[in-house]
Amino acid sequence: MNLFKSHLFILFLVVFTELIGFGLIIPVLPQLAASFDIDHFKLGILLSAFSFAQFLASPILGLLSDRYGRKPILIISKLGTVIAYIVLAYAQTFWVFLLARLLDGFTGGNIAVARAYIADVTTEKNRAKGMAVIGVSFGLGFIFGPALGGIFYNLPQGQLISCFVAGGLSVLATLLTVLFLKEPESRKISKKQSESLASLRLIKHPVLLSLCLIYFVYMICFSGFETTFSNFTHLRFLMSVRDNSLLFMYAGVVGLVVQLFLSRKASKNFVPYIALGLTCLVIAFFGMSLGVHYVGLLVFLAILSIGISLVNTYMPALITTYTNEDTRGLIMGVYESIGSISRIIGPLIAYSIAITYIRIEYAVFGMLMLLLIPIMYYFFIYRK
Repeated sequence: MNLFKSHLFILFLVVFTELIGFGLIIPVLPQLAASFDIDHFKLGILLSAFSFAQFLASPILGLLSDRYGRKPILIISKLGTVIAYIVLAYAQTFWVFLLARLLDGFTGGNIAVARAYIADVTTEKNRAKGMAVIGVSFGLGFIFGPALGGIFYNLPQGQLISCFVAGGLSVLATLLTVLFLKEPESRKISKKQSESLASLRLIKHPVLLSLCLIYFVYMICFSGFETTFSNFTHLRFLMSVRDNSLLFMYAGVVGLVVQLFLSRKASKNFVPYIALGLTCLVIAFFGMSLGVHYVGLLVFLAILSIGISLVNTYMPALITTYTNEDTRGLIMGVYESIGSISRIIGPLIAYSIAITYIRIEYAVFGMLMLLLIPIMYYFFIYRK
């Protein structure tokens, strides 16, 4: 099969360009904001705007994809992302910055549609492999995005160049989607809105509710860790910004290797692998809370990346087994929406406690991950 005709390859590019664009811009947003005298409160609003908009948009885009097809919604959302980067390229005020980030967040809800598409074209046996492709695109996007952002922003007219590179990558993904991506043949588009809206009743299923709860708590802990990790390494190891960038890249590479392995060898036994991922997170959070030496930090950071890769691959794969072609987009939209709101709540909780107590926070994160394992098994095995 021609590489460009592979639906997984095109979906990989759709998500990769979304994430590389996100990673390209986010690291330089504080510098951009400082250039136009935006205070810390407004900067906080600016940084959370994307996740807030994604929280609102993911279920809507998922529902629309159930009604009108995956491909049209992917194309429209990617065009919205291109427009958002054009606006950001020429932004000179806080309100224009905010408009650009909100627009990008609204269109960024297409990750739910991409997951729904993968579920449409895969069987339960190989679904985790398909979801791992999304994980690979996440890993590469977060590795290359910040690196490219640091390079381009240091050039003359760095804001313009960074935004146009991100927008150009989204244009490429849009063109490939238009030319090569086919609507899943197994899916019959729902003609009545009531049929799609009725899928909301599925969320009341005890297993789905438990999975949403697990994902909500998991994402709060992960986002809280992600936004405080630089403070932790600075306090514990006196690391510089460059040192932390290398650490994040190291974690990204480990996660990428795991996702590449899962994309070839993933199992259909979703629950045990989710439990294994949560166990890895327990070990990593407790390990870092002990104030380890530098080598120990690298070990526990690698274990953390493995855990994140397992959860992010098998959790959405498990969710899709409780959906069908007419409900999948909306359910996956709700799933992504939970992740978005968690990425807002997590940093707020993490930074509401004094930074000097970060190690205690990490221990609490570890205990929460430990509690999630029996909760998952209870609802999945005894309440299925």
